[in-house]
Amino acid sequence: MSATLELEAIACPLCAAPDATVLCAERDLALGVPGRFPLSRCERCGLLYQNPRVRRDQLDRRYPADYPPHARDPDLGRVLRHRSAGVRRLLARRLGYAHLDPGRVGLADRLRVRLRRRKILKNFPPWIGGGRLLDVGCATGRFLQQMAAVGWHPSGIEFDPEAAAKARTVTADVTVGDPAELSLPPASFDLVTAFHVVEHLPDPAAALRNMLGWLAPGGLLIVEVPNVGGWGGTLFGRYWSGLDFPRHLIHFTPVTMRALVERCGGRVVDEWHWSKPRWIIRSVRFWLQARPGAAARLALAGLDSRAGGGLVKLALEIALKAAGPARRGEVARYFIRHAGPVT
Repeated sequence: MSATLELEAIACPLCAAPDATVLCAERDLALGVPGRFPLSRCERCGLLYQNPRVRRDQLDRRYPADYPPHARDPDLGRVLRHRSAGVRRLLARRLGYAHLDPGRVGLADRLRVRLRRRKILKNFPPWIGGGRLLDVGCATGRFLQQMAAVGWHPSGIEFDPEAAAKARTVTADVTVGDPAELSLPPASFDLVTAFHVVEHLPDPAAALRNMLGWLAPGGLLIVEVPNVGGWGGTLFGRYWSGLDFPRHLIHFTPVTMRALVERCGGRVVDEWHWSKPRWIIRSVRFWLQARPGAAARLALAGLDSRAGGGLVKLALEIALKAAGPARRGEVARYFIRHAGPVT
């Protein structure tokens, strides 16, 4: 990929205001797609977004051929590969997975689950209704397969036809397309998930309206996005890894995400934040690579060394524990339900 992507001015994806202030323009620091891409702030609602944005007919060129799909959650895969009786027991008791028969739970298994209890509960959605699940941006179907293993009836939406073909080895019910433009039967899913998808979409409002429309009464929508209002975004600015130019078109704070959800007919009922050292380290690396001089090169070499990288990771593991309670994490997960009729 050598040709620079063409940009076009757009209205605010949240409030449709035509005016925005350009804060900076930056290269693709992660994958090297040619060009410089602007970060702008809407003058009316404060949303941060790319404007001018990559021209709509060139949006697929944001992704190199070897683009690694966003990981669902590495912890989730490890938890599910070890679906012990203790894990099944915890899911049944705390998250409503009454259909999972734990059988006999040994003492060692109980202790292991107790140590990992918080991580397990974080990585499983609550059981809802009849277990009809739609994963938006399902990639190759890894998450669908994991959820099927604990009883969900999975379906998916995927942009990439090749990835969708792989996902269909898990379930035939995988639709190719943009969730903002697809028509699926209304009220047909108990749970809709969209992990690191909404920030990529040219029309996130239309996509969220559709997702809410696909929810059955009492259903739950889970949306996870990078949090530009977190400590990383505040500290590193244009070098924050969550900006991921040009792939991320919208950069949400909790305020702007709640505003978008409400405009689409939903309400945020819960909000989780967290950070991982590797996300901060990636931002530090981008910042150091942009610094001139020997000091920056020396710091980068230290960060990339086993000893130096290990010490930084350990320090961040301790410091980042406060990001969740402070709601300043690198990532925010929003739990959304229908707002209900207006009275």
